[in-house]
Amino acid sequence: MGLAVLVAACRVDTAVHVDVEEAGSGTVTVVFNADAVAVGRVPELAGGLRLDDARAAGWAVEGPLFRADGGVQIRAVKRFESAGQLPQVLEELAGPEVIFTDVVLEQTRSFAETSYRFSARIDPAPPLDAFSDGALAQIFEGQPFGRPLADLIAEAGAPTDSLGFEFLLTLLDSDGAFSAFSSGLDTADDPADETDDPAQTDDPADEATASPAVDGSTASWRFSYGDQPVRVGASTLVEDTVAPLWLNIARVAGLAFGAVLLGVIVARVVALVRTPKGRGRRATRRRQQRAAAREAEASRPRKRLLRLLVVDVHGVIVRPTDPRGGLLLPVILSENPDLDPELIRDRHRMLVLGRLTAEEFWSDLGLGPIGRQVETRYLSSFKLVPGLHPFLDRVASRGLPVAAIGNQPREWGQRLRRMAQLEDSVSSWLVSGEVGAVLPERPLFEATRRVMSVDLYDCLYLSSVPEYLDSASDMGMATGYFAASPEDVQETEHTLIRGFDDILKGRSPTP
Repeated sequence: MGLAVLVAACRVDTAVHVDVEEAGSGTVTVVFNADAVAVGRVPELAGGLRLDDARAAGWAVEGPLFRADGGVQIRAVKRFESAGQLPQVLEELAGPEVIFTDVVLEQTRSFAETSYRFSARIDPAPPLDAFSDGALAQIFEGQPFGRPLADLIAEAGAPTDSLGFEFLLTLLDSDGAFSAFSSGLDTADDPADETDDPAQTDDPADEATASPAVDGSTASWRFSYGDQPVRVGASTLVEDTVAPLWLNIARVAGLAFGAVLLGVIVARVVALVRTPKGRGRRATRRRQQRAAAREAEASRPRKRLLRLLVVDVHGVIVRPTDPRGGLLLPVILSENPDLDPELIRDRHRMLVLGRLTAEEFWSDLGLGPIGRQVETRYLSSFKLVPGLHPFLDRVASRGLPVAAIGNQPREWGQRLRRMAQLEDSVSSWLVSGEVGAVLPERPLFEATRRVMSVDLYDCLYLSSVPEYLDSASDMGMATGYFAASPEDVQETEHTLIRGFDDILKGRSPTP
């Protein structure tokens, strides 16, 4: 803006200061200084300049201000809110592609640091006609200062001696790694620098570039009118000290939490190892639950009625009690000894939950072609508990229905029921594969209660597994620990029933 009225000065210096702040915002400050001789030749500098257009464009203008040496200073400041606005603000100084071109301001963030990079092309010798546009230069009768621009240049003498230009760049006020550079431009790539004189093109003085002076985070380049265009640039790296601090704090906190958690786990393991069997928290909680259930039963207003006998398939109807470990694994491994027992257990668990069909089970174990044969051999290996049929006949004669529950797939359960000839003597046969839950979970008991339309309070449950009996007792059922042989007897709180023979000899299934 001020260059248009300063070309006739004996000495006029212009300084442009770009101050970049965080987030890519900042200010552009332009300072024009004309000496006393320039003011004498152009009196309009002392108060006749029209600066309304600059103010309208958003520039905060101060001046003209008189200096002690008789010269004049004009200062203009404008803010830019983002890196993308900076090129436009610099273009307002003299117009597009006059002094500043290819202006780039980049901000790159990464963890704990932010880098800033600035580059621009500066032409210290723009054509003076570019500053005589109507909006900025027509002060008197359509001509700068009432005289042709050529006359003013002639009076001023050589522009190289009278016009000085300084560019300053501050990339944040920080202690980061700041660096600045300048480099000459290849005239073949710069049409503005082309000349018809080959000797002038080869002049080493044309390749001279203004070296930056660096002071902290500020770099400055000084030019005289007539210097060759140069590319200037600077970069800085700002480290964030807070983020690494919080990261270290988080690491220390994580290690401390891990140590505390490990200590708690070790303490729990040690406590479990040292706690006698049956004295742990789970056992104590179950005893308390059973005591509460018994107390609730004792407070029930009505007398318990035996309306349904529920028996466990494995251990009460057939043996062994644990068919997977006692029969299934040996039968399968006899066909393929290389199978992983853990794989067999995993697939069997999905099978008894109803998530696999029998065909899928044998296929997963690589026994698909002979799976049906292996299955038949497995089911044929079960042994009926001695006295089962006479016991069921006596129960049927008294009009007491019998329901069977167990952990097995539906198809195997139905086959086993037919092989044991229990279709008529067992009223309900519900297994885990139909319900999707295994003993000792509640759904099997609830499903049987709904099918038989009885209250669990009026059911007697016989099983050879104390854990199953505990769960049934917690649901209010009467329970009996069934031991088919003396070696099966375990210590338990449930009523002991020593096989069907003892019942047939005099004892009856009473709650």
